[in-house]
Parts: sequence; C-alpha cells; structure tokens
Amino acid sequence: MTSRRPRARRALAVFGVLTLLAAACTGAGWWAQARTASPLTSDTPDGPLLVPVIAAERVARYGVGIAVTYADGALVTVNTGGTVTGVATGPGDVLAVGDEIVRVDDAPVLAFVADAPLWRDLAPGAEGEDVARLQRFLTDVGVYSGRADGKFGERTAEAVRRFNTAHGRKDAGTTFTLASVAWVGAAPFTVATVEAATGAILVPGSPVVQGPRQAATLTVTEPAGGIPAGVSYDLAVADTVTAYTPGSGTIADPAAIAAIAASLGTSGEGAGQVVTADPEPAVRVPASAVIVDETGISCVYDDPAGTPVPVTILGGTLAHADLAADLSIQQVLVNPMQVLEEPTCGSSPTP
Repeated sequence: MTSRRPRARRALAVFGVLTLLAAACTGAGWWAQARTASPLTSDTPDGPLLVPVIAAERVARYGVGIAVTYADGALVTVNTGGTVTGVATGPGDVLAVGDEIVRVDDAPVLAFVADAPLWRDLAPGAEGEDVARLQRFLTDVGVYSGRADGKFGERTAEAVRRFNTAHGRKDAGTTFTLASVAWVGAAPFTVATVEAATGAILVPGSPVVQGPRQAATLTVTEPAGGIPAGVSYDLAVADTVTAYTPGSGTIADPAAIAAIAASLGTSGEGAGQVVTADPEPAVRVPASAVIVDETGISCVYDDPAGTPVPVTILGGTLAHADLAADLSIQQVLVNPMQVLEEPTCGSSPTP
C-alpha cells in the first residue's frame, strides 16, 4: 500500500502557482495573444486530462498620460511700408502661389511660395538661386515660360515687365521688387488670423496674416515606477503608433506629434499606451497544469506516468499560465492535483 502524506502539500502546490501568476499579472499589465483557441470546452473529467500546449505572444502594455504643447503659428510679413487699402484674405483661407494677401497703397502684395524667400530686388543681369526662385514664381503666375536657370536675361526681364504692369507696379519696369510679394513658406499657407486691417500703417517686417498654432512637443507621463528599459517600445495613441524610449517622457517625430495632437482635439490631453514593439514568444497552458512544489521549483507533466518538466513562469492569469517558449513538450496534464498522489517537481510521483 502506498503511504499518503497530508493533503496540505497539494494545497501548497496550488497556492504557490496561483500566487506566482497573480504576482506576474500585476504592474506591467502583461497580455498573451494565443494563436489557437483553448481546448477546454467542458468540465474537467475524473481521469487524466491532457491538452496541447498553445503558442502565444506576450505584449507588455503600460497606460500613460499624453499632453501636447503648442507653438504660435507662423507669421507672414510684408517687405514694404504704407497704408493698407485692402485685405484680400481671411481665417480659413489657403494662400497658394500668386494669391493676393493685402493691398498696400493700392498695390497688391502676393503670396510667394518657395523653399526660401527673396532677399533683394532683382533686375536684368542678376544671377543666383534667388533668380531661379523668381523664375519659378513667374512661371506659376503665367508670365514666364523659360528655364529656371538663375540668370536674369531678356526673357526674364520681359516676364517681370508683364508682371509689374498687371499688378500696379508699371513704374518698376523690369525690376522685380520685394514689395510685390510676401513669403509664406515652402507650401500653401493656411490663414488662422489676419493681423493687418484696412487703414493700418505698415512698415517693412509688419505681419499681415498668421497661421494656425502648431503642435510643438508631446509629453508622456509614465505610470508610477516607470517602464522597464532594455526592450523596444511603441507609443500608441488612437491610430498613431511611434517609437518611444522609456524614461524620455517625450517623442521626437514631428509627424507623429502632429497626428497625435489632431486625435486629441482642442484639449491637447489624453491617454495612450506604451507597448512592447517586439512581442515575446511564449507558450500557454491552463494554470492548473503548473505545479510549484515545496522547494519553489515550477514544473508541468506531459503524462500521468511521466517525469516532471521544469518550466519558467512568465506571467498569466488565474485561468492560464504563460511559460518560456523553450518548453520541449507538446501537451500538458491539466489536472495533476486530482490524478497524481503527491505531485512534485523533483521526481516522478505516484499515479
């Protein structure tokens, strides 16, 4: 007859694995994404129950707070002085190349869209990158059809003459003056506010319109205790996912900042998740299959008459355990506490 030890040790084994799993589930918020459905679809039978080991991926998720700070929108300034005699734009308008912004002393000031502004008046004989920018502008407004070669020759001079005549600057002849344009940047410019009213007196450098405020920085507030380093993470807010470095408290990608700011609305504050970028491979088994014996060793069985297989518990819940992916067996005994006399991780038990 086989001797029986107190069933207290069975209770110790069950309590041990549940305690470990509960501890592993706290703090980091680990989740495992199983690749197959659980085979447990009915109550545990009286005899041995063997189920397949399930492949899984573990992803760490940390809830974080998000806050965006904004910078004032860009200002568009004029290169002339005088009295504002007309305002041709308003909030919400988009200024494309050649669009009129304001009139100063009854002469229109047009939007100059280029990768850099003009910095001098240009006349026949001038050469340089600014001449090429002028030639592209004249092409866009329909008065020049030559090459943007950076040389102010006869064809460019004739185009400037036509431009000046059409825009109230006939006296300038073949000289293109800075007063006739205002640089709005490298792309069409969205107007948020108009800074110059009819009747206002301007000097060179006076602002006439301002763009919308721009998301400048994004602050990430990590949970108490921080986020463990040594793993690659992404910050996920709404539909935007971007790389995040634990402890930095911010992200650097301007496009991601702008997208996140847009998703947060006018408040500029919200919540997101920091998620491991590379899921950790694991295997999943029912929690009841894992034994933690009185020595603190964890194991599972793949057969009621087999030997214990040591395992490393990565986490899980009270229903399942996530184990290191190097587990060598393909199935586990779900109910060792019911079918084995004294489950232990040190040697084969008595069935």
